[in-house]
Amino acid sequence: MVQIGLFCFAGMSTSVLLKKMQEYAQEIGADCSINAYAETKVADLASQLDVVLIGPQIKYYQKRIEEICAPYDTKVMVISNVDFGRMDGKKVLTDAYALLGKTL
Repeated sequence: MVQIGLFCFAGMSTSVLLKKMQEYAQEIGADCSINAYAETKVADLASQLDVVLIGPQIKYYQKRIEEICAPYDTKVMVISNVDFGRMDGKKVLTDAYALLGKTL
C-alpha cells in the first residue's frame, strides 16, 4: 500500500484536494492511503510515508522537508499551483505515483 501525505500549514487547505484524490483512488482501485497534515508533522510522519506532497503555499519549506525525508527515502513533491488551484486530484495522484516509478 502506498502511503501519501499532503502537507500544508494546518492540514486544512488541502482537504478538498485530499477528497478528490481519495475519490479517484477508489474509482480506479488504487492501493493507497492518503491523508492531510499540518507541515509541523512532517518529521513525525516521514518514516511512515512513501510520498510527501507539499501544498504550493508552503513550497519554501521544500528543502527542509526533503532533508527530513531523505533518510527514509520518502519522495517529496511540491504540488503545482495549477493542479492545486484546479483541485485536480487525478493529476496529483498520478504525479505522486510517478515519483515512485509507478503508474495508475
